[in-house]
Amino acid sequence: MYDYLTLPKLSKMFNCMDYPSPSKIWRTLNAKENEIMQRMMKDKHSPLGKAVREGRKAHKTLEDNSAKDEYQQAILDIFDKYIGIDIDEVWAKEKGVISKVNKFRGQFDGVGVFRGKTTMWDYKKTNKLKTPAQTKNYIKQCAAYAIAHDEMYGTEIEQIAVLNIGGKKKDELATRVFTYDLHDGIREMFLCDLQQYYKVTQTHEPLPV
Repeated sequence: MYDYLTLPKLSKMFNCMDYPSPSKIWRTLNAKENEIMQRMMKDKHSPLGKAVREGRKAHKTLEDNSAKDEYQQAILDIFDKYIGIDIDEVWAKEKGVISKVNKFRGQFDGVGVFRGKTTMWDYKKTNKLKTPAQTKNYIKQCAAYAIAHDEMYGTEIEQIAVLNIGGKKKDELATRVFTYDLHDGIREMFLCDLQQYYKVTQTHEPLPV
């Protein structure tokens, strides 16, 4: 439907390698917490490190629609049964978006039509299903990508969705979907973080959307 590119190609094309991603923004604004988390992730035996690695495997499984073992196949099966059935159209997966207006960039998980509405979505594989309060940064991240997508392609993304699969073992797997209307102030939540990032880093400030 649209001409999508990977983030590296897009960043080079628009000469914006210095633009921050949402994750870089939050790493900067929460430097102390991020330092602790990075140390834990480097520990191969830490619960956090293991969870992150399993999450990345699951993410790759959903991205490629291909499983390498029984557990990953179970993830794919439950996703298709309870979440994938509600995806009406997939426009792109794992592609880059850039906002020249607000000066940020990032790579989204998926965009298309979900439950009849244009949607920017994010896959999340976790040991336990998330609660609404635990999805705050995921929501803002999707909102950022929606802002950039609308700017680049002239779309009007209606909602964002966090597609959560939880469970450490095959028989524990369950799904939960969080959807949020983009007119509920979610864009502004991300833009506030972006403004704070520019103040902290003392670089250029973005223009308001």
